[in-house]
Amino acid sequence: MKQLIKTVLLLFFLMEGLYAETIKNSDTIEKARVKLGHRLFYEADLSINGTMACATCHEQRRGFCDGNRVHPGALDDNGKRNVPTLANVGKFKNLTWSHDHLSGLAEQSLAPIKGTDPVEMGMNGHEDEIAKRLGQNECYQKLFAAAFPQEKGVVNLGTLTQALESFEKTLISENSIYDQAKKKHKKLPTKDARDGEKLFFGAAKCNNCHTAPLFSDDAFHQIQPKNLKVYNGMRDNGLFDVTGNEKDKNVFRTPSLRNVALSLPYWHDGSATTLQDAIKKHKLKTNNKLSAVELRKIIAFLNTLSDESFINNPQFGKPSLECK
Repeated sequence: MKQLIKTVLLLFFLMEGLYAETIKNSDTIEKARVKLGHRLFYEADLSINGTMACATCHEQRRGFCDGNRVHPGALDDNGKRNVPTLANVGKFKNLTWSHDHLSGLAEQSLAPIKGTDPVEMGMNGHEDEIAKRLGQNECYQKLFAAAFPQEKGVVNLGTLTQALESFEKTLISENSIYDQAKKKHKKLPTKDARDGEKLFFGAAKCNNCHTAPLFSDDAFHQIQPKNLKVYNGMRDNGLFDVTGNEKDKNVFRTPSLRNVALSLPYWHDGSATTLQDAIKKHKLKTNNKLSAVELRKIIAFLNTLSDESFINNPQFGKPSLECK
């Protein structure tokens, strides 16, 4: 019996050691994927003519959007929608303005890389060119080998999009003035911001859709037809274009308000050029009753959602030319 107990204990400690080693190896691989995804995020060779990277539209200093109403593709095709911000994107289930069944960020990244409506990076039908370009690069050979040891460092859309997903999941913004006040159980620094906070979570009912802490309910809502405009000759039917269901016409996902003061213009079509315009376009009964002073106070609160550490974090910025 004693020998049996010793044997069982020995097996237990061996299994525990193997588990710990597995976790350690898993963490090492995930860090390698984040490093690779970071470099790929800024890689223009993911576009047909080497002119466009993910970071072309998702600029860190703007909260990872680009400040344009819409952005043209690598071949100058007209853009269709305003570039969404990426703060805390790894915590969202619904990852675009109007798609409700993407499996994750890896699949979502194929839309700009391979998408045809509109054409963005223009690589549809040229997927092998991506593997050829990156596979000839010694730095990428090294990074893919470290990030995908079980796949023997193979360079393809599968491994590439997994790495992009790993990096994008690190884009966490939770250190705004608002966050700091909450963590320290303190009030916001100005009376306007404090009054705006009360309005946001109270009478104005902004939080019904822009729910904290993401400041989005990660859900889809129908936009009133009078708020929809044809831009660049394109009519955008929202979720209907994916589902074909009539009830999904003009339905779009609630955007996050994290870093919203940096991410103008607003709405899915970029048709609101200021925060005041964006609030007024909602046409909610509560907002129709908001005075100019109340609007100013809500905007003062929204300004506290800007996260300086997020937009200046070197871990998210353009990587050095040196392969590390």
